Amino acid sequence: MARKTVRAGHYQLFADVPPLKSVGSPPDASAQGTGPARGEDGVVVMGDTTADGSGRGLFDDFGAYRTATTADFTAVLTDGLVAPDANVLLNLYRYTEQARTDLLGALGALGDRLWVPHQVVDEFWRNREGVISDARSTSRTAAQEMSDHSGTAVQTLRTWANRVALSDEDLADLRDRLTTVFDMVQKQITEVGDGEWQSITHDTSADPVIAGLEHALAGRVGPPFGPEERTELTEVGRERITKRIPPGYMDAKKDGDGAVGDFFLWEQLLRAAAERGSDVLFVTADAKEDWWRKEHGHNRGPRPELTAELRRRGGGRLFLLSPKQFLEVAAPILQVSVQAGSVEDIERVERIEAEPSLGGWTAGAIEALFNGLSYEGYGNRVDVIRYAAEMDGRIEALSVYEICEYDDDRSLRGFTKPIRRISRNLVEQGAIPGSAVPVLTAEYENGPGRASGFMVHPLLVPLINDLADDDGQ
Repeated sequence: MARKTVRAGHYQLFADVPPLKSVGSPPDASAQGTGPARGEDGVVVMGDTTADGSGRGLFDDFGAYRTATTADFTAVLTDGLVAPDANVLLNLYRYTEQARTDLLGALGALGDRLWVPHQVVDEFWRNREGVISDARSTSRTAAQEMSDHSGTAVQTLRTWANRVALSDEDLADLRDRLTTVFDMVQKQITEVGDGEWQSITHDTSADPVIAGLEHALAGRVGPPFGPEERTELTEVGRERITKRIPPGYMDAKKDGDGAVGDFFLWEQLLRAAAERGSDVLFVTADAKEDWWRKEHGHNRGPRPELTAELRRRGGGRLFLLSPKQFLEVAAPILQVSVQAGSVEDIERVERIEAEPSLGGWTAGAIEALFNGLSYEGYGNRVDVIRYAAEMDGRIEALSVYEICEYDDDRSLRGFTKPIRRISRNLVEQGAIPGSAVPVLTAEYENGPGRASGFMVHPLLVPLINDLADDDGQ
């Protein structure tokens, strides 16, 4: 296929493929009698079954679809290159002390297999202060919200008491019991938050996270780009974003160089892998589609484009794991001990970080919506939403009539009104952001008139289906 050069020089970007080489690529190992066989352009030739390379197998050119085995992870953890993302380092501030210790222990056990792109450390230092401040404010925010909910609950109780003519004595008893529970929970939140954060400080000389990272990362951080090279790569990165070449195009709206941050990281990782000629394990809490191959809302492995680019640049096979998966996989292979609860705590943080990407909704917020609809007598809306999610997001109007047992002449106008109203209440309560996507919207085939069906937002389909699976267990 003809390739149109967009930019000349070491960082050529072609219309159909990313750059094949960069400054600092290693010499052809095959010419020295060692390493994998390479073609004329230095591309690793993998899986050829005939002398001329014409015979192909099931996974030739489709290696990204091969499920990683224990043997694969053993090989990359003991003889490959393992690189953590900036979010892995920053999340150390969000873990319990034990989970933090266990993850740092696993990273330290990698020895010279651990390698950190310079871009990762750059992003760590730029975001560290903000992460500490946000995490410190979590308990204070939760305690304040609990106080606000207490006032709302007391007002609800008082309104109900007036309607049923409850005696002042009984009302006082219920109010005291209610406020006692809220006060107890608020106090516990404050105590846990203060206890967990008493050792965390902005002072780098007294920060236990910095102490652990300084030891684990000593001599393991790669070099930065030079000023001129950074300028050239910024142009390449922005061109890749325009063409939606992973990774990084999901960050297109970030300010400044933030939009090309993932590309910088990836370029540095490619160079290190090419220099070693090794497999790569990238550990990241980033769950976006420009890193992961998505199948029905689930992450199944690295994007095929990333796997192919790593091969072209002289590296081996690419693996992606979340921090939780890394700790589970690495502990037995590296023979490091992991205390009970560490994996669960890391999973907790991953879940919290992943939830905002689901259109602003969380599992808890969806449950609150469903509970509110059911409480107000709109349980049939819940049934419709669940059914639509099962059908990949869409439900025909006829199915709505059947589920809700409506007469044929009944209009569906206003069917989503209680859903939108309760959603607005959740926004006001701070359970979801104002930018949260609508859960259910009407569809019309021929303009205004009778709705032809309804759609659950695509981002919410896996979340709602996962809730249904949990309810069925």
